[in-house]
Amino acid sequence: MAETLPQQHSGTPVSDAQLRQFRIFNDVDLNSIRPLLDSCPQIQLQTGDILLRPECVNDAMYLLLGGRVAVSLESAGATPLVELGRGECIGEMSVFDGHNPSAYVTAMEPCQVLVVESRVLWQLIDHSHSLSRNLLYFLSNRLRSGNDILALSKSREKAQEKAANVDALTGVNNRRWLQEVMDSLAGSGLREKLPLAVLMLDVDHFKHFNDTYGHKSGDRVLQMVARTMRRSLRPSDMLARYGGEEFIILLPTTPARQARAVAERLRKSVAACEVTAEQGQALPSVTISVGLALVTGDETIEQAVEAADRALYQAKHNGRNRVQVYQSES
Repeated sequence: MAETLPQQHSGTPVSDAQLRQFRIFNDVDLNSIRPLLDSCPQIQLQTGDILLRPECVNDAMYLLLGGRVAVSLESAGATPLVELGRGECIGEMSVFDGHNPSAYVTAMEPCQVLVVESRVLWQLIDHSHSLSRNLLYFLSNRLRSGNDILALSKSREKAQEKAANVDALTGVNNRRWLQEVMDSLAGSGLREKLPLAVLMLDVDHFKHFNDTYGHKSGDRVLQMVARTMRRSLRPSDMLARYGGEEFIILLPTTPARQARAVAERLRKSVAACEVTAEQGQALPSVTISVGLALVTGDETIEQAVEAADRALYQAKHNGRNRVQVYQSES
């Protein structure tokens, strides 16, 4: 399907001064190509007019004599990747490679455009080596710019992905990330990490602490707990904030005895940490309770998480500030 452009008209011939604002005409003898350029029609775009779209064939290069256009990928109304103004060339890539345009080009304001149809463009290239050289230079810069945009887009995508998987308060991974990890460890992925220990831990009397010293002080406690755990764990261990004052840790290839030692070390480290309020005054130290369960064979991680949660409940029932290993009721 071909694009339907606004009505073309001959207009006033484009002056040398107008052409010199385009880099492709640097050091080009304009007199030698003037007849070809004078044969090119001009079009007027109104705000919102779409010059190029990926679903439509393009057979021309467009020289933007005035106005500004937006280039976007998803749709004509999407946030522009880039904006182009007077002195820019548009559409040349689809002429050279024979494919439809890769983006939408939409007028952001009234625009005056010189239409250089493909037949004329190839004649211009045949007539002027300088123009050919300038086009190569221009296209290489356009490709490099495109690569930079893709790199920036990838960087933003990674930043967004990280933001979606990281708890904003504590800086550790969140429950969404944990679920993705648990899903990825199904089947053979889990067998490689057995025995896998699950620690579910909770800050003792956290609601009372919040009610007494304020939510900002409570936030500082959660940040301290997260920081302490990160310092105490191996790079292969997986820590996530499960919700509220609860955290989960997955310890791959860790038998029960070693996992209990890790849990005790974390418990003691948190109890030994000093906590200060935002204004700098000292606050009472806090403790944690830990429930521990193990995935050794037929269990799933989800089952181990439930078991660790029951063990945590038992630890709190037995007086808090302790590690409780899950014992099967069977």
